[in-house]
Amino acid sequence: MNNVANPPPRPDRWRPGWDVTVRRAGLLADLGLALVALGRSSRLVLESSGQVALSVPDERGPLAVAVVQDARGGWAYVWGAAARYPAGADGTRHAASALAAGTR
Repeated sequence: MNNVANPPPRPDRWRPGWDVTVRRAGLLADLGLALVALGRSSRLVLESSGQVALSVPDERGPLAVAVVQDARGGWAYVWGAAARYPAGADGTRHAASALAAGTR
């Protein structure tokens, strides 16, 4: 019987790939610009782990918006309990309008 030690876990095991982080940051920047066009501010938050989110001030406190990818490769903005809007030209504008209206 051979006893083979398990390799130590990689410290970046849960870090998304660079291309995913860049895509998410770009989509969130687009959403931030759409919010500026509606007179709202936001902050893009980049963690050292590669996670990225958009923080949108709201009267109830800051709202964190993330970008997720579905099984078919499509991207969507998500926040709150159930808000989900497709990322892309029309979806970004709809998401910005919903955020500006205070949709959680």
